[in-house]
Amino acid sequence: MRKNSKHLLLFVAILLAVIAAVGTVFVCAIAKEADDITLDVLKMDKTSFIYAWDEDAGEYVEFDRIFDEENRIWVDYNKIPKDMINAFVAIEDERFFSHEGFDMKRLIGATADFISNGSEAYGASTITQQLVKNLSGEDEVKLKRKIQEIYRAVRLEQKYSKEEILEFYLNTIYLSRQCNGIQAASRRYFNKDVGELSLAETASIAGITQFPTKFDPISNPENNKNKQKIVLSKMLELGYITKDRYDEALAEELVFCKEDMTEDMHSTKTYFADTVIKEVLEDLQANGYQKQVALKMLYSGGLKIYASVDLKVQNAIESVFSDPSNFPASYGDDLLQSAIVVTDPYKGYIIGMSGGRGDISSRMTLNRATQTHRQPGSSIKPLSVYAPAVEYGIVTPSSVVIDEPINIDDWSPKNSNNSFSGAVTVKEAITRSLNIPAIKILQNVSIDTSFDFLKNNFGITSLVEKKEIDGKIYSDKAYSCLALGGLTEGVSVMEMAGAYGAFPNSGIYKKLTTYVKVCDYDGNTIMEGEGEDHQAMMADTADTMTEMLKNVVSYGTGAGAAISGIDTAGKTGTTDENKDRWFVGFTPYYVGAVWVGYDSPKVLTGMAQNPALIIWKRVMDKVHEGLPPKTFEKHEYKSGKIRICKVSGKLATSLCALDIRGSQVEYVEFPHGGAPTETCTAHKEYFLCYSSGERYHSGCGEKRRVSALGEADAFHSEKDGYITKKYCSKHSYSSESSYSICLDSGLLAGPNCPRTKTVTGSEKPSGTCNLAHGSTSGSHNDDEAAPSSGTATGSHSSSLGQPSASQPPQKSSQPSASPDVEILIE
Repeated sequence: MRKNSKHLLLFVAILLAVIAAVGTVFVCAIAKEADDITLDVLKMDKTSFIYAWDEDAGEYVEFDRIFDEENRIWVDYNKIPKDMINAFVAIEDERFFSHEGFDMKRLIGATADFISNGSEAYGASTITQQLVKNLSGEDEVKLKRKIQEIYRAVRLEQKYSKEEILEFYLNTIYLSRQCNGIQAASRRYFNKDVGELSLAETASIAGITQFPTKFDPISNPENNKNKQKIVLSKMLELGYITKDRYDEALAEELVFCKEDMTEDMHSTKTYFADTVIKEVLEDLQANGYQKQVALKMLYSGGLKIYASVDLKVQNAIESVFSDPSNFPASYGDDLLQSAIVVTDPYKGYIIGMSGGRGDISSRMTLNRATQTHRQPGSSIKPLSVYAPAVEYGIVTPSSVVIDEPINIDDWSPKNSNNSFSGAVTVKEAITRSLNIPAIKILQNVSIDTSFDFLKNNFGITSLVEKKEIDGKIYSDKAYSCLALGGLTEGVSVMEMAGAYGAFPNSGIYKKLTTYVKVCDYDGNTIMEGEGEDHQAMMADTADTMTEMLKNVVSYGTGAGAAISGIDTAGKTGTTDENKDRWFVGFTPYYVGAVWVGYDSPKVLTGMAQNPALIIWKRVMDKVHEGLPPKTFEKHEYKSGKIRICKVSGKLATSLCALDIRGSQVEYVEFPHGGAPTETCTAHKEYFLCYSSGERYHSGCGEKRRVSALGEADAFHSEKDGYITKKYCSKHSYSSESSYSICLDSGLLAGPNCPRTKTVTGSEKPSGTCNLAHGSTSGSHNDDEAAPSSGTATGSHSSSLGQPSASQPPQKSSQPSASPDVEILIE
């Protein structure tokens, strides 16, 4: 004991020395940096309203109410049982009613108790200090924070009564299992109102406070029982309970609810209202309100929330989703599900939503539009492949790609019809949703560029860079993920709607929101909903993509989605095993994204047409009723930003985007003139072998197009943008046989094939071309004729050709083809 006493004296001596060293002036300066904690916002007890825009009435009308009369989570002080108050005061702060916010005796006592026997029965902070910490969210163990916490606690005691502080404390304290406050804990652990708890149950809840996980009554019942005994002993010691009540409570057998039996805090009428409530709650916290404060404001603060929902749009959605005849028959016991999000892309507002089919009477039911992530299939191609390829000048709609058998690291992807079309334009490839051209274009874009474009430009935040699942490593940085939509965790319907919104909106991506503004009870605006935006792509890129996606609806996989008299564009999506179906489409007015599938993914059978497209069409026909005819506006001359190469400061080319260090393209605005007129020539074109990552030669299989400032030497490294001189050592130059394929069919060339290509090291086709060669467009039944072989091959031979097997590899310094020149991607 003497040794422990020495430790205590040493501790006190050091503490006093530190305080003396710091000095009064320094402490005061730190304290003054701390803002006062206000509890006024928590005193309200008024119903909050959600309002929706009614086009017919020309005004906002009531859409939903947010209230919690029957199942309140907040308990007023005069309704809190005396035993509950006494239990917390006894175990947390026995001199609460006598101190002024800070209890030096308790701090020293807690320190001594811990040094003497390691007891965790007491905490050093007063109830007022704990409330400050709960409301501020600041819990760093630092001297500065502790000084500010004490200062705020003292200020709080000067402004509010002890009863008010206790009310706020008991309604905000965290009690494990997402329980904030005594009422939430009472319902979670005992399925009772706090006023119905026994003394034993009250002491059990009070015992959770100091270490919620350790004293969780469900996970650690023995720990909780021991702590309950400490609470009851302290209540007996302080005279709060008699010995008989102590014995009776200690002997009572506690029965905890293993499952969450909490009642609904409220009920909402639609998925939209649920989403508004969640977003407003999150944004209130992001604006500095502690979670329990935000909850109190939302459920009892009389807030006026002006939702972005358009009643005409929402009613159209509910009309379609409530009619089973609009959906294919479900197979088995599971209901075929669907979700939709409709947006105003120019403001970033979600104006209509459904998170599923069936009854939504329960609180916060699963919203498949915002909470579920599913594989997007080919609907990802415009975002991950074509938009960045057009943006960086790698392709144009008339560029030609060879649809042929390919092999990448023993992966031999196919088109959905298991055939190949030979030479096709980019416009045709996206119209017909061909897989091989998308993969080839992605090879030129590069996986890293595509991944970053999806995440940073289009706001697809569910992408997985690297993740271990069941002992296996998964990543969306792969061709099957980015070119074909087989993402690790998928995307949400809301993400897809937000991303596609950049196409009609001059290339500007807007983060989606469900509300316009939030006002307090007196009508003062406290938050505005219109979210952040950024330039996802140049306006001319957005226009080009819109034109190609119009073609999808007019002639391709999206045929049948067109809205009469109004320009319509979009893209279908089907997963490899046909477990998810998508259609994401847009008009000059709105964007809509639809998903169809089962909650537990299984094959969708017996569907002659894409059900997502049908749902989209039926909803959007209603949404566009009465709107005047409209075409997509051209935006290419309205953007004040120009693509500039960071390296040279000149106009960027596709090679600037393919720099081995990552894209060197930036968007720069020149409001006062002085924009560069010359094109960057600093970047040179090179190729890498996909499987080895070293310089490509004729013996390699697939190649990746990159750019660099030159070859690395003693003065320039790869991190400076210079490429290695080392050629691929994994593959030999001429060990594999060569053969000719027909550029029109992708099969082995026959004697009458006018356009052929010699291939080395790829998967050899099993069949020989039997096309009746005439015009290229006739042989393919294309909607747009492919360019002649002379034009295509001529533009390709220098920049994308392979070195012959009999010659040493040669580097190409030929600049990339201009965006106005058709190229042939092999």
